[in-house]
Amino acid sequence: MIDLHCDTIMKLIDHPNNGDLFKNRWKIDIEKLQKGRSRLQDFALFIDLKDQDDSYGRYESMRQLFVSEIIKYGEYICHVKSYSDIQQCYADKKIAALLSIEEGGVLGGDISKLDKAYRDGVRLMTLTWNYPNEIGEPNTGDAYKKLTPKGVEFVERMQELGMIVDCSHLNDGGTEQLGDILDVPFVASHSNAREITPHRRNLPDHLIRLIGEKGGVIGLNFAQAFLGDSPVSRIEDIVKHGLHIINKGGEEVIALGTDFDGIKPHTEIEDISQMHRLYDAFREAGLSEEQREKLFWKNADRLLKEIL
Repeated sequence: MIDLHCDTIMKLIDHPNNGDLFKNRWKIDIEKLQKGRSRLQDFALFIDLKDQDDSYGRYESMRQLFVSEIIKYGEYICHVKSYSDIQQCYADKKIAALLSIEEGGVLGGDISKLDKAYRDGVRLMTLTWNYPNEIGEPNTGDAYKKLTPKGVEFVERMQELGMIVDCSHLNDGGTEQLGDILDVPFVASHSNAREITPHRRNLPDHLIRLIGEKGGVIGLNFAQAFLGDSPVSRIEDIVKHGLHIINKGGEEVIALGTDFDGIKPHTEIEDISQMHRLYDAFREAGLSEEQREKLFWKNADRLLKEIL
């Protein structure tokens, strides 16, 4: 299993008395990842720009916590910065930890900070969150706005560095533009289908097709508001979104992006250790073993191999 998005580091830094990366009260820790047979987990460093007086300082604090936890539990998990690192983790039967930034605005439009983030080991960046920033417009704003000139510069530099561009939270106009700017695939690390649940945070069919045509992947998001009307994030709704994305973008585009520890805790899949329940549900929905393997890890692994 490869999961392209979680917010566990935010939980650990904000609630230090509730456990650490090995064992905690949240939905993702090393013990749960082992039970869930995880190959790779992306750990996002999420910064709410309006909550922080020093957003870059918050990024640094979260990054340092991530690094210290990886060092502390190096017997079980490793920070990966290249595909060869990932292969080594697989060979050593360790969990690969990918580091990402959720909210490109934390870099303040400074390309030198983007370069530093790459040196820090960040290998994926979600360009926007819920506020406009120096890069572009979020899904909460003008749907048709394009990336800023600085945003285009950022995206081009990310491609040069070998950093994955993530359009989750980005508006439709900016996402469309990524298809023209990039020569490599890009991802929606934690997004669902707007045709199934009409939320602006979800992807319309033409963007699902675009990401698929570019060779990118879309990680299924377990947040209740993006799945349907139930107060609980239900397995059947996740399956419904997954089947629609496959139908519109092809079986190579689907992946996982749980958003665990960044969403409401009311989920039918209680934590990352129970992901076999979703695997079984997709089998019952008619996906072959190969299609399920693509969804659970092979599509994401292919993209990581191509870009990192």
